[in-house]
Amino acid sequence: MEPVVVEVKGIIKQRLSLFGTMMKTVDTLKPGQSLIVKSTFNPAPLMAHMRRKGYEVQQEKQGRVIITTFIPQTSRVSGNQSPGRIMDIPIEGPEHYLDNRGLTPPEPMQRTLGLLNDVPINHVVVIHNDRVPVFLLGQLDDEEIPYEIRPQEDDSAIVRILKTHPLRG
Repeated sequence: MEPVVVEVKGIIKQRLSLFGTMMKTVDTLKPGQSLIVKSTFNPAPLMAHMRRKGYEVQQEKQGRVIITTFIPQTSRVSGNQSPGRIMDIPIEGPEHYLDNRGLTPPEPMQRTLGLLNDVPINHVVVIHNDRVPVFLLGQLDDEEIPYEIRPQEDDSAIVRILKTHPLRG
């Protein structure tokens, strides 16, 4: 099956929401289909998202272009997840909402982690940020805290975070 190839430069030239467009592309992938992304930067949020979905990530650099290939791992089953990988689990429970739009870093991340610390286990922290909170997602991945990202038409992002255990850091 042919991989889907995405040139980030074209998305940016069309002034489309990059993360939103990528999420729509990911949603259209057929089982077993690979995704190749060509960009001039490292697509860290997409890489984290695809790893959680069970894809292996490979990168190579050709001049100024970074080619990131996402390869589905067909042998991955629910009981055999590798350490540090969070399976797709429903982000459900009582919700606590934070509107972080209009704030400057690091305030959105500090507010989010503070609330996440305070809420009980199995509660969901829902944040609305001006953009995808890349550094927060990295910390959530490190903490093995499940979340889902809902890109918005205005390039903002709603992130739903399920507290499954006390934060370590």
